[in-house]
Parts: sequence; C-alpha cells; structure tokens
Amino acid sequence: MKCPQEMKELMKVLYNLSSSETEVLYYLCDKEARVQEIADDLGKDRSTIQRYLSKLMSSSIVKRESRSTEEGKTGRYYVYSVPDKKKMKKNIEEKMEEWKEEKFEAMESV
Repeated sequence: MKCPQEMKELMKVLYNLSSSETEVLYYLCDKEARVQEIADDLGKDRSTIQRYLSKLMSSSIVKRESRSTEEGKTGRYYVYSVPDKKKMKKNIEEKMEEWKEEKFEAMESV
C-alpha cells in the first residue's frame, strides 16, 4: 500500500508522531519488513526502531505478524507492515473524530 505524502502532517498531528516515527511508518507503506531491515535501511539503531514500532502498533497504524523461519529450521520472527487501506482509513477517521472532540472540549473550557 502506498501512503500519500500529504498524509504525513495529518499523521503527525493525530497520532503525535515524531518525524522519525513518521519515517518508519512511510517506509512500511511500501513493504513489510523486519526490525533489523528497517534499522539498516534507515540508518538507525535497532532498539530505536523497536521503540518507534511499539508506538505505531499501539496506535493501530502498524501491524506485526509472526512468521515461521525457512523450512527445516525452527524458530519464528516478526514482520511489520501497514494494515490494508480500508482498515487504515477507518483508524484515521476514528482518530480524527476523537481529536476533533478533544479540541472542541478544550475550546469549551476557555
């Protein structure tokens, strides 16, 4: 799924994302990837990427899937990606509504 560049500012505001977190999100719009692959491609530390992914997953804008290693080997690994377009759109619409309600409540208290 491709993420439109125009969405960057909206995602930053709605989900309180840093520029680096948004960079990871947009990286995952083009493909699914493992933590180390993201870290290598973006030139960041693995633990930093894991922290960003944790925030993105808690916001439901990135998903994690467990996969089995190659046939004949034991073990599992995680792959991160952006949910399908329909689910992402629904998440953003819900978050926009929450954000709007919060801002209206804040205006009422002024």
